Amino acid sequence: MEARQDQAAAAEGAAAGGGSAPARGQAGSTALPTEYASAADLVRGELGAGRSVHLECSRAAMRAAREAVQEVAGARRAAFYLEDDGGFDRDTVRSYLRFFARLAGDGAAAAEAIDHFSLRGRAGALVSKLTAEERVLLSFARMSLFDPEVCFCERPLLELGPDARQAVLGWIGARSEAGTLFVTCGQPLREALLMPGRAFWEEEGRFLAAEVDDADDDAEPAFEGDEVRVCKIAAKAGDVTLLLDPREIDFIESANRVNYASVRGELYPTALTMDELEAELERFGFFRCHRSYIVNVQKVAKVERYTRNTYNLVLSDARHSSLPLSKGRAEEMRDRFRWK
Repeated sequence: MEARQDQAAAAEGAAAGGGSAPARGQAGSTALPTEYASAADLVRGELGAGRSVHLECSRAAMRAAREAVQEVAGARRAAFYLEDDGGFDRDTVRSYLRFFARLAGDGAAAAEAIDHFSLRGRAGALVSKLTAEERVLLSFARMSLFDPEVCFCERPLLELGPDARQAVLGWIGARSEAGTLFVTCGQPLREALLMPGRAFWEEEGRFLAAEVDDADDDAEPAFEGDEVRVCKIAAKAGDVTLLLDPREIDFIESANRVNYASVRGELYPTALTMDELEAELERFGFFRCHRSYIVNVQKVAKVERYTRNTYNLVLSDARHSSLPLSKGRAEEMRDRFRWK
């Protein structure tokens, strides 16, 4: 167990390595790069410019990104959450966090971390008895003890339900406001877009920036009439064409150049463009909350805000999905649906 403790403690210290390489594809002083040739180039370019970054990517790219973070972090305090992190099975939650709190130089901080990540009721439980969700929360509680300047996470929201996801996103948002740079890897693009910073997705080894629209665009006037007409959205399920009732659709997602309708937790591809879908669905209570998402507002359970510029919508669908709400569209959504 001592060897495992030594390894875990080292992960919270300064990562070894040198400086960062210039970003590939950075064409000018004002335009942000929209494409990188590799995960390592992406991390070096974005962290080197002081920006957090979130990747939808393969496991090979995750490994390359982690190595680049270790290189770029240099002498800065760096914390790492790896997908197979498990803690020390013979410790309790309390003793595990107290151990790392002492390493961080503040033994009393363990209690605060336990409370923030809702582990008070499990403080006396053995780490080996924790659920997958509780183990993720434990890992984030551990990282929080070190006030990291750079933080690397593999698939951080994978095992989390709505409340745990809110705790983790809240901490990421607060640390981002305090200046921490985050690199997260392996999550779907939808989850990458929930976090502060830039989101990228992998295509044939290259990394492409997800389009965002934080600025207010010149939009066409919203539908204000009370016209009612029949509408079905054509989507594919294998060789079968489905005709979906808009009321069945939770949201529309555009990912990797394909548009999908989400119905009861399943994604069905559709040939319609996002603009066509927006025009068809707007009169049925749908809203273009992000360039890549159209949400059925009847399914929105709550709006969460983690930083000044980071919003997301939590749905009441089967998976309690979270969708990004662009900063530039938040005010329009409040006005249109008379939310205060």
